[in-house]
Amino acid sequence: KESRHVFHELKKEQSHIIVGYQGLTLKSPERFTLEIIQSILSGQGGRLFIELRDKNSLAYSVSPMHMEGIEGGYFGGYIGCSPEKAQKAVQMLKAEFKKLADVKIGEEELTRAQRYLIGRHDIELQRKSMICNAILFDDIYGIDYTQSLDVADKYFAITAEDIQNLAQKIFSQPEVISLVGPNDI
Repeated sequence: KESRHVFHELKKEQSHIIVGYQGLTLKSPERFTLEIIQSILSGQGGRLFIELRDKNSLAYSVSPMHMEGIEGGYFGGYIGCSPEKAQKAVQMLKAEFKKLADVKIGEEELTRAQRYLIGRHDIELQRKSMICNAILFDDIYGIDYTQSLDVADKYFAITAEDIQNLAQKIFSQPEVISLVGPNDI
């Protein structure tokens, strides 16, 4: 497979870009590792916000995203930026992904991501409808539903090496760049 680039012209003042890679299946045991990768990159304290927005003023909005699928999902990063900064923003986003593949994360960053995900999960499961939703979804797709309810041990078992290995697997693939905006890069 080769890298692909899809441009859709839209006469607006902002460019909207997703740089995406083939991701994981719903049943992949690595899906919990991918959630930690997303957490490391997410939010105002995450790597993408700090590098692309705070330090380099390249994006109005930047965030990682992932979705598992039956036969495979995707992992990517969204950028909302001015058109003249789009090319540099894409380069820096890909560089941040590459850093995860090239350099092991520190234990503090790993623990922070693990604790955040466990806390968020526990809050979500305070709503009984979310428990029902998890059971239903997992049952429909043949997944042991207890995997969705008991995640703390799964998150805490993930190592910096696991994150680096999965990042190498995902970010070594050809990317697809989807751009909607006034001009292409």
